[in-house]
Amino acid sequence: MYVKKALIALLSSIFLVSGLCMDEAIANTEATKVSFAGKVNGDAVTFAYADKTGKHLLAFDLNSSDRPKRFTKVICSPGNVRSVKYVKYQKEGKHSNHRNAASNITQDAGAWFDVVNGKFKENESCLLIEKDAFQGHTFLPYKPVEQEEFSDEIIRRVTEFKKRKVIKQGLIGEISPGVQIGLVEFERKGKNVLASIVMTTPNGLVFKDFPATYDEVSTWRVDDQGEIDPQMFNILFVTKSKTGYTLGLEWIGFEGNSLSVLQQNGNTFYSINQSGRYMAPF
Repeated sequence: MYVKKALIALLSSIFLVSGLCMDEAIANTEATKVSFAGKVNGDAVTFAYADKTGKHLLAFDLNSSDRPKRFTKVICSPGNVRSVKYVKYQKEGKHSNHRNAASNITQDAGAWFDVVNGKFKENESCLLIEKDAFQGHTFLPYKPVEQEEFSDEIIRRVTEFKKRKVIKQGLIGEISPGVQIGLVEFERKGKNVLASIVMTTPNGLVFKDFPATYDEVSTWRVDDQGEIDPQMFNILFVTKSKTGYTLGLEWIGFEGNSLSVLQQNGNTFYSINQSGRYMAPF
């Protein structure tokens, strides 16, 4: 317990995520305290990662008292929902290096699950879900893209909505024609910087903002050299319901990956569950 508390204290000082402190964005999975109709229960989902075989998962945020058996499904990439079976709870091993990584998975604390059919990629980030966690939602097809951009018309609308000039932008992926996910970076105001995940929908734009204070070494994330790029982001899934879109977002960083489940309410994505995998190199 002392080691874990000391590690969290250390990470709080070095791991910058979305301008938030470590204990809010990484060290726990507390849902954003915003209520709205159709909000998914953040306690009905939890993050995990795959071992070297891809056939087993460790849910690193779960304790033995969290009733791990209630999680029966897993999704690691869009369109790839599989069944899982809870095996056991594992305490942190004495040889643990405190990394949430496949190389340390037999020493990391958390709940073990077996993938019932098939397997995932080694070390892949995943989301475990309860049976009815996404009741009323349709899981949508999704295609990641590289080296593509929003249209000039979309950027004009983004600029108009935020009242701030866009200086960099690029797509992360698309769900269907006209429904795209991308990243925009806005003009700096002094040391105040802003980047946003933007989703284009038939009913308008939806934003997840990442405000930060500019630093030439670490702005949004530790050792990011003040840069943010669409290829740093990975989409785990996208769903559609009566209340809008929900997506799983992985933000890849030098010392680890930030993980969140974002649900739309109007023009904003709210984090209903957030965590992170600490995987800093030695």
